[in-house]
Amino acid sequence: MTPSAEQLSLETEIRSLRAELEWLRAERIEKAAHQALADRYHESQVRFRTVFDNSPFGQKIISQDLVIRQVNPAVLTMLGCASPEDVVGHQILEFAHPDYHDDWRYLQQRLWHHNLPSFTLETCLVRADGSTFWCQVTSLRFMDDGQELGFTQLEDISERKALELSLKRLYDAQETILHLVAHDLKEPIGHIQLLADLLKG
Repeated sequence: MTPSAEQLSLETEIRSLRAELEWLRAERIEKAAHQALADRYHESQVRFRTVFDNSPFGQKIISQDLVIRQVNPAVLTMLGCASPEDVVGHQILEFAHPDYHDDWRYLQQRLWHHNLPSFTLETCLVRADGSTFWCQVTSLRFMDDGQELGFTQLEDISERKALELSLKRLYDAQETILHLVAHDLKEPIGHIQLLADLLKG
């Protein structure tokens, strides 16, 4: 028995509805997968912001031209600045002691021209009130939206530097005392030796 035109039309419509249903299912699965990815990305951003903002170390993100893109509250405290606007958009050289500008140029060269994955140095920064402090800087390169940026951590090491300076002064003082004592002892020993030589003769 040959199917009627009405049956053929109905079968065609059923096939068409099935195809549309499959397409809708695939689209729903794709949307769910996309939403899951977006949720994971959002969660990772929240984790990063939590770690970044609450770190006891100063943390900033810089571009290759050493312009500060992002800072955490610890950087603001270190630099004695009231808000991120005082720092973000400025070059790090604006906060570097003039005698130590080359440190930052060296960091820039090592990270981006020599392609080192990370770099550490000790340098001196200037606070908003003009006072200075020593810090250890650790920077590493990372990709963000097709652009290579630097993640930089600052640790205030002023106390350690002051201790190193005190120990150096102490060492230098001990060296001076030992030198003076050795010099002062040399003369009497020389006199005694001269007298002994005279008595022998």
